Amino acid sequence: MTIMEARKTAEAEFHNKLRDHALSQDPERHAYLTSNKKWYSIGRKRDRFVEAYFRRYCNGARTLDFACGDGHNTFAMAQAGGDATGIDISDISVANAQKEATRRGLRANFTVMDCENLDFPDKTFDLIYVGGVLHHLDLRRAYHELARVLKPSGSVLCVEALAHNPVFQAYRKLTPHLRTEYEAQHILRRRDVIAAKQYFRRVDWRFFHLVSLLAVPFKNTPLFNPMLSTLETLDSALLSVSPSCWWAWQVVFILSLPQD
Repeated sequence: MTIMEARKTAEAEFHNKLRDHALSQDPERHAYLTSNKKWYSIGRKRDRFVEAYFRRYCNGARTLDFACGDGHNTFAMAQAGGDATGIDISDISVANAQKEATRRGLRANFTVMDCENLDFPDKTFDLIYVGGVLHHLDLRRAYHELARVLKPSGSVLCVEALAHNPVFQAYRKLTPHLRTEYEAQHILRRRDVIAAKQYFRRVDWRFFHLVSLLAVPFKNTPLFNPMLSTLETLDSALLSVSPSCWWAWQVVFILSLPQD
């Protein structure tokens, strides 16, 4: 087995474990392997941005959820009027997502596929969503495939964590069980986002979540919403300037005008 094959096997096994229904039957282990989910409680500004983007660009479009996981964003694109496809390396994820799409009566199809070697023809999709997956992949292979299957008038919406903040990086080092070894070493940096310019003529970015993470310990209290609103306002100021913007937890970047 090559190094690349071993990496992909490890990724598939890790995400199959996370999405196996048997995990939910073991509350202690489930909590251990998903303890990072609490941080997503402050993600509403990012979520609103993504939802607005889907509402604007999905209707009547052919869309791809690139490494779809449980299919949450594939469903959102279908509900926004897209002809939605989801792909993932995890066969359990794909099976779960297809079952849920059928239950909801949504026009969404799912298939097991390698994101670094897509089976789709050139210029297939109007919109591609890439949510928290690039750090699992060989970045240049992924960018190449995204540019290849995107229509000239289309766009790729990427949501990724960043590696510049030493506090966030320290947390990642203290919780190795929450991610594969490869992904832990490949959280995106500024240079990785800028590398997309080799494949797309336009790369736009915006940043989310810095001090707003301080609201997480209060998420089950009446203080949470007013505290989060105040911290989001502060984030807007801090993340509007460089270099502090690159210390954000997450970056959302939009790729368009694929290179020939």
